[in-house]
Amino acid sequence: MTAFFTIFATVFLAELGDKTQLATVLFASDEGKSKLLVFCAAALALIASTGAAVIAGAAADRWLTALPLK
Repeated sequence: MTAFFTIFATVFLAELGDKTQLATVLFASDEGKSKLLVFCAAALALIASTGAAVIAGAAADRWLTALPLK
């Protein structure tokens, strides 16, 4: 459980004030858009990008561990 909270806190702090959050704030401030729609779309986008990062990290781990260190 410690690893979960460490990862959560690190990613949460890294996301504060970044371009993604600012874009979400701008979309949410548009009166013509449902706040639930903005939340769901932004959450799904973050899940998809995080999934891509995990897949890339797992592939890099397999590739890099196969290389001998000199």
